[in-house]
Amino acid sequence: MSECNHDCSNCSANCSERKGIQKEQLNSKSSVKKVIGIVSGKGGVGKSLVSSLLAINMNKKGYNVGIIDADITGPSIPKIFNCTSPAYGMDNLILPNTSAMGVQVMSINMLLDSEEKPVVWRGPVIAGMVKQFYTDVIWSDIDYLFVDMPPGTGDVPLTVFQSLPVDGIVIVTSPQDLVSMIVTKAINMAKMMNVPILGIVENMSYFACPDCGKKLHIFGESHIEEIASKNGLEVLAQLPIQPEIAHACDEGRLEELDVQLPKAVKVLEALLNDSERIAIPCENHEVFGHFGKASTMMVYDIEEGMIVNKQELSLDGAGHSAIASKLADWQVTTVLCGGIGQGAVDALAEKNIRVIRGLSGDVDVCVREYLACHLVDDANLVCDHHEHTCSCGCH
Repeated sequence: MSECNHDCSNCSANCSERKGIQKEQLNSKSSVKKVIGIVSGKGGVGKSLVSSLLAINMNKKGYNVGIIDADITGPSIPKIFNCTSPAYGMDNLILPNTSAMGVQVMSINMLLDSEEKPVVWRGPVIAGMVKQFYTDVIWSDIDYLFVDMPPGTGDVPLTVFQSLPVDGIVIVTSPQDLVSMIVTKAINMAKMMNVPILGIVENMSYFACPDCGKKLHIFGESHIEEIASKNGLEVLAQLPIQPEIAHACDEGRLEELDVQLPKAVKVLEALLNDSERIAIPCENHEVFGHFGKASTMMVYDIEEGMIVNKQELSLDGAGHSAIASKLADWQVTTVLCGGIGQGAVDALAEKNIRVIRGLSGDVDVCVREYLACHLVDDANLVCDHHEHTCSCGCH
């Protein structure tokens, strides 16, 4: 501890000298419901693009959205949203710019004489500016405030995790093996800081040939499912390489494109509503081993992390596609199960219903374990009836 300066605001050490760190407070003219950080282990993976797409998707769903461009030395959000005019002050506070479709944006570029002027500041000064973008900007009735952070695990991510009331983060990656290793560092940092990880988005996942539609993996085969499964996380999207998206960003008209991220939207809406609906195939109050042959589902309503209602509903002998449709009709967001076929997994994914496999025992206990974040999806437990390698114990 000889080098400790007793300033815990830029330190992640869990030592005896550590003081309680107070979260920054909004000014009296602001209102923000949820703060979402967008992070990556390294640069160049499309983190600002993903931040922008998430904001646009939620804006088009009718929510009030803002973006803090926390990449102080490499800001790109203003150009993407064509918000390049200077920001103005009011009552010692700053008014953010607003995009054509109503997204509120704050970036260092709005405070500079020229957008090409470099910001040559040390880490603590940059981190302090990010905090001011939260406290000194008038965020008007915001449902989701996205924080587009610089890459890596340095001062700014540490400041945001410790000083802002972050409700969850989305991690952005690309298919390369090197990036996969660095993403794991970002995941471990979030876990060290006790920040919830909402899921992973893989950018530049593939390129679809415009002539034949074949998917070409320019940056190598994706490992996103393996990373997500290893860490018990959700894959929110796999974005292809699309030149028209790059052109739209350069021209400040990304909002005009229709790039939908339905799974991410569903996760964010559940976060805002603090609600979730979980379904488990069951028999005699135990997890039924084979999803596709289940006759009943125990359905749980979750609010603010607590079970508020449960009911046993009949599936009437439906196959896996029909089960997926019925669960979607019941507004189920998550399925906990034992063994499950790939066809059923795909059918549920099409309905934006996440799956956690490999469970057994009392269904109430499984739900409590899930709410305590003790469950990890086992992607190996997929039934293959043609080869009879089902792991669910139903054969």
